[in-house]
Amino acid sequence: MMRKVLLLDDDVNILRSYQRVMRNKYELLTFESAQEAIDALQTEGPFAVVVSDYRMPEMDGVEFLAVVRKISPDSVRIMLSGQADKDVAVEAVNQGNIFRFLNKPCPVEEFLNHVKAAVEQYELVMAERELLDNTLKGSIRVMIDILSIVSPLAFKQASRLPVMARKVASRLQVDHMWEMELATMLSQIGCVTIPAQILDKREKGIPLNEWEYKMFSYHPQTGKKLLAKIPRLENIAEAIGDQLKRYDEEGLEAAHGKQISLMGRILKVVLDLDGILQTGKSREEALEIMRGNYAWYDPHVFAAMEAELMNVQEGYIVKSVWLRDIVPGMVTAEAIKDVKGVDLISAGTEISDVLQMRLMNYAKIAFITEPVKILETIAAHKDAVR
Repeated sequence: MMRKVLLLDDDVNILRSYQRVMRNKYELLTFESAQEAIDALQTEGPFAVVVSDYRMPEMDGVEFLAVVRKISPDSVRIMLSGQADKDVAVEAVNQGNIFRFLNKPCPVEEFLNHVKAAVEQYELVMAERELLDNTLKGSIRVMIDILSIVSPLAFKQASRLPVMARKVASRLQVDHMWEMELATMLSQIGCVTIPAQILDKREKGIPLNEWEYKMFSYHPQTGKKLLAKIPRLENIAEAIGDQLKRYDEEGLEAAHGKQISLMGRILKVVLDLDGILQTGKSREEALEIMRGNYAWYDPHVFAAMEAELMNVQEGYIVKSVWLRDIVPGMVTAEAIKDVKGVDLISAGTEISDVLQMRLMNYAKIAFITEPVKILETIAAHKDAVR
C-alpha cells in the first residue's frame, strides 16, 4: 500500500524537486498554502507523514504542525528549516509536536531516508493500534459471552443498564461515553463466582442473609481484578470496583464522595434504580424510595437521574431546594404542593417576584411540602460533578 505524504512549502522549485524523487515511492500531495494543506488533511487523509517548511507566509511551520496534530494526530510530522530558525525548531521537537527537524537545504537522499523512517513510525503505531483494538474487542466479547452462559441473571441485569446509564451520563456530559457503556455491560462480570440462588434472591428483591450479602458484595472487586490488566479498561475496572460504594460511607479503607470514580457513582444510581424496578415498583415509587436514601448517592448524579425519570428537557437536571432558597427566575421541575397534595404552582412554571411572595405568604398559614424540585442547567453542575 502506497502511503500518503503531504508536503507544504512556498518554494515551488523545492516542491517540484521532491515530487520527482518521491512519485514512485509515496502518494505525494504538495501545497504552497497552509490553508489548502489543512483543507486537504480534512478531506483527503489519512496522511502517514506531513512535512512543512518553517517560514511560511500565512502561519509558521510550528503553528501549522500544531494544527496538523489536532486534525490528524496519527500523522508523523517533519519540519524543514534554515539554520537561523534552529532554536525555534528544536523547541518544537522537544514539545513533542514534531518527529524530525531537517536543515534546509536537505539533500534528497537524506530527506527520503527521514520520510521513510516517518512512514515506518506511522505503520508501527497503526499496527499496534489495530492489534490493541482487536484484542480489546475480542476480550470484551469473550467476557460478555462467559457472563451470559455462566450467570444468565447477571447478564440479564447488565443488559438492562446501558440505556439509563447512557442517558444519565449524557446529562452530565461525561467524556468517553464508550467507557460508560462498557462499564455497564461488564458491571456484573464478577457475578460469575456467585451461586445462582443468591442472584435469584437479589433479582426478586428477597433480602440476603449475612454470609450471602458478604459473598455478593465482593463481586465488584472480582470484576475489577478480571478487567484491570486488559489495556484501555483501567478506568472501566475502577468504575466496576466502585459500583456498590455509597457516597456517604466513610472508613479507613473506603473511598467515599468524589474519591469514588464518576462512572462508579453513576453505576451505583443506575443499579439501585434497576434493582427496585425489578421488584415491580413504578419509576415514581422507585424514585421516592431512593430519595429516602439520598445520602447514598452523588447529589449531581442523582439529580441527572431524576431529570431523566421526570422527562425533563435535555440540558437540565433536577435540584432540590428549600422554600426559603427559592428566588425569581427558577423554574419548577414538578408541582409545588401543600401537605394535602393540592397543587399551588404547576410544573414548568418560572418563579416571578409575585409567585415567590405568594409562596412565602402561603407558607405562613399552611404547610408546603419541602424540599421542592427546580430545574437547573447542567453547566452549573459540570465542574461540581467531576
